[in-house]
Amino acid sequence: MTQMPGTVPRLALIDLARGLALVAMGVFHLAWDLSHLGFIATDVAVHPAWRLFSQCIASAFLALAGVSLALAHAHGLRAAAFWRRVALVAGAAALVTAGTWLVMPQAPVFFGILHCIAAGAVLALPFVRARWWLAALAGVAVLAMPLVLSLPAAEGWQAAMDSSRLNGLWQHLGLRSAGPVAVDFVPLVPWFGIMLCGVAAGSWLLRHGPVEALAAMRLPPAGQALVWAGRRSLPIYLLHQPMLLGGLMLLAMLAPGLTIAPAQRAEAGFARDCLAQCRVSRSAETCRQACGCVLDELRQDPLLLAQALGLQAAAPGTDAAIQTRAAMCFARSDQR
Repeated sequence: MTQMPGTVPRLALIDLARGLALVAMGVFHLAWDLSHLGFIATDVAVHPAWRLFSQCIASAFLALAGVSLALAHAHGLRAAAFWRRVALVAGAAALVTAGTWLVMPQAPVFFGILHCIAAGAVLALPFVRARWWLAALAGVAVLAMPLVLSLPAAEGWQAAMDSSRLNGLWQHLGLRSAGPVAVDFVPLVPWFGIMLCGVAAGSWLLRHGPVEALAAMRLPPAGQALVWAGRRSLPIYLLHQPMLLGGLMLLAMLAPGLTIAPAQRAEAGFARDCLAQCRVSRSAETCRQACGCVLDELRQDPLLLAQALGLQAAAPGTDAAIQTRAAMCFARSDQR
């Protein structure tokens, strides 16, 4: 491979790491699709372990994007290449928004991982040529912002944001505990902090790491396959989920017996709807506790549960009984 003058040789190890992140992403999306279509009972969208897994995957992509940004422009900004890449990622992000709007209009992706990478690349430019520790400090500061805003001393600031006409903007930036209703939400705060830490790692590697030795590293065939995928991460990202979801939807139509019982699927749908409505004004953890409590309360009355899930016609007073239990659960969760 010909190396352009003034550039750092491409590190296969970075592409290998990105390829591994793609594999992990595929595993998560497969599990999410199986859950969404009713092949498994676990609600992957809200399960703590699966949520942690998805957050680790997002962190890996953002950190690697930061490292790549620092390496690609180590000897000065290559403006044409930079803006071409940003436009490509931003265009892909727009496709994700349009696609999810059509398929899931109740929870489209307004600001997902691609949106964060595109915006983060532009915001990280001042740190690419700066000292690595400046990028690291800025990254830690962004990561710490949600914790700082949750302190009692920041209540006045939070109240001001709530009453501001820009409340929607603060929410989409991640400065509010309750984000927009979306199947994927990766706001700049705190996620941009991880990208800045990646920039710091790339800058440190350039100044103190064995870049030439890493560039000359030879990988086994399995590693080469991951490198190949890592270098084509964007088209793989865009294509893999429609292919997975489409294939599983076809399987569900051809073999409906493979999906779980209607009651289990209805419960999962009830939980998703409850969480989506709750997240408009409450944190994810509060919503998880409250919606779980509502389901637990309903399960104590099988007839009421069946009516709440739409599996049986509602009787007079059903809505009032459901609202009473929901109000109790949300009040209890809000007090924690």
